[in-house]
Amino acid sequence: MLQCKPAQEFSFGPRALKDALISTDPALQELYAKAFSRAEKLFLSEAYNPQRTLFCTLLIRTAFDWLLSHPDAPEDFETFYHAMLRRKQNFYRKHIYLQPIDLIEGPAGLSLLDSLQSCVESFFLGLRVKCLPSIPVSSIHCCFRHSRDSDRVQLHADGILNFLKNNKPMDALCVLGLTLLDLYPCETWSFTFSKFLPGQEVGVCSFARFSGDFPQAGGSSLNPPPQKEELCEASREGRDRTLQFSAQEMVQCCKVTCHEICHLMGLGTCRWLQCIMQGALSLDEALLRPLEPCPICLRKLQHVVGFKLIERYR
Repeated sequence: MLQCKPAQEFSFGPRALKDALISTDPALQELYAKAFSRAEKLFLSEAYNPQRTLFCTLLIRTAFDWLLSHPDAPEDFETFYHAMLRRKQNFYRKHIYLQPIDLIEGPAGLSLLDSLQSCVESFFLGLRVKCLPSIPVSSIHCCFRHSRDSDRVQLHADGILNFLKNNKPMDALCVLGLTLLDLYPCETWSFTFSKFLPGQEVGVCSFARFSGDFPQAGGSSLNPPPQKEELCEASREGRDRTLQFSAQEMVQCCKVTCHEICHLMGLGTCRWLQCIMQGALSLDEALLRPLEPCPICLRKLQHVVGFKLIERYR
């Protein structure tokens, strides 16, 4: 990848970070005071501590980083809070559903699905996580194509999202599809790690590029359109690859899963500090993204779920 300069810090000042976390609105400041203990406030105050040691400043490493490609306004807690008031999501529903797609449990050893379920239950402490039986991709009406940078078949994410929307359990807070097949969001993009349907609380994420056996080059946009038989073969290969994830690769799967569920709960992408809610346009960026939220996104998540910070970190 083309490097622009040595990694450079992308940082807001302490005042901006404090306002993003606590707000300048007296009502939200009072909400902050009531929601957290003295110890929890001390922990969260690391967000605007110039000598912070618990959270890291964002770094720009290349000219193609997500931060430079998407110069959006950062979402502070106040913006998030008012957006949540306008949403009609039913947070009395306490179930997060994971929907595997051609992703079958292996016979022995550390299970990818078990690891994901355990991670999500800890990350969103207080919510129940249910893993649904795996469904074949052949039962979902979605477009597919050859990847532009490998010889693998890719699924169009929108077809999967429509399927999940139409089959969402009644008690679902949200539903996330999980697949080992590569995804693309639209014809102009080469791939995506995940995508969600705004307002519908359904999303899908792919673990294909976190697997050590994913080819990083060699495909061509001139490949003929794939046939249905190739999709079936790719589906079988995905099921066979389930146990080939190392512990480190499983961590990456956990990251993209929790990142996408946070989106389904209303959190936007983060530009404040290094955070699981950072965007990622490349595998390198995704690998460097931390597993945990920054204090500002942590406050948003706590507001939605209602956990105690100390209990969650335990």
